[in-house]
Amino acid sequence: MPWEDIKLNDGRKIPGISYGTSRHSGDTVSTVDAAIHAGFDSLDTAQIYRSEGAVGQAIKQSGIPRNDLWITTKWSGLKSAKESIHDSLENLGVDYVDLYLIHFPAVAKGDIPSAWGHLEDFKKAGYAKSIGVSNFEITHLKELLYHAKIKPSVNQIPFHPNILAKQEPLVKYLQEHNIAVEGYSPLAPLWQDGGNAPVLKAVKKIAEDHEVPEERVLLAWTRAKGVIPVTSSSTKSRIESFIAAGDLRLSDEEVKTIDKAGYKASRNADLKQRIVTGAKWVVAAGLVTYIAVSRMT
Repeated sequence: MPWEDIKLNDGRKIPGISYGTSRHSGDTVSTVDAAIHAGFDSLDTAQIYRSEGAVGQAIKQSGIPRNDLWITTKWSGLKSAKESIHDSLENLGVDYVDLYLIHFPAVAKGDIPSAWGHLEDFKKAGYAKSIGVSNFEITHLKELLYHAKIKPSVNQIPFHPNILAKQEPLVKYLQEHNIAVEGYSPLAPLWQDGGNAPVLKAVKKIAEDHEVPEERVLLAWTRAKGVIPVTSSSTKSRIESFIAAGDLRLSDEEVKTIDKAGYKASRNADLKQRIVTGAKWVVAAGLVTYIAVSRMT
């Protein structure tokens, strides 16, 4: 399939799309098995998802050799780093994971250098072939990079057109430091937006032009922005559609059209937030005035 592998800064190659197991309805084992057989060779889980056991079972029953799959999991802070990596390996039924991430900065409990040191130890011990972070902002990354002996290979962040304006500086920073970007929730506009929302309107038009489902356009856009999509579904036809999205290449103009729609969506969201905040202040001021007048009478 044409989802090309992406070379990481440690020399290894990560698949160009990943199947996430953070949330979906139905039997996790069967949906992961469907994803594997549809062509997903990268599976993403985490300690906090409680899906590692199901992923491990699906891998085992798939019959696909361990070396043909890329397995990502995350230290979510439920236990110590050492306990967590060993629990994850046992749950997954493997001797190592391809990518181990600190799930979010709070896991470090205010000490990012020490937390990252545990992952460096896991890489040296062979428990994780590559290491990285998730949900880290630029400030967290600067602190990590200042102390790190091994640079993180990946930062996994939320990424879709509606939040392009917010995430663009972070993506640029990561790319400048040769840290691969994985983007989760790439299809969020499909369930967040109404029919006339800027992004969904643009995506629908491009999907019609190419005669493909809308999710393929969003995945193709994500790849065009240099981000590896992490997506999920419990429906076999949609899982297969995600893989088929690798065949779709958007023109520069189509990418820019979605970018512009994303910027507009961000401006609309900011304006709505300011209106809501302003209304709350007006109501609060009115209440204070009413109380003050009541006490005077």
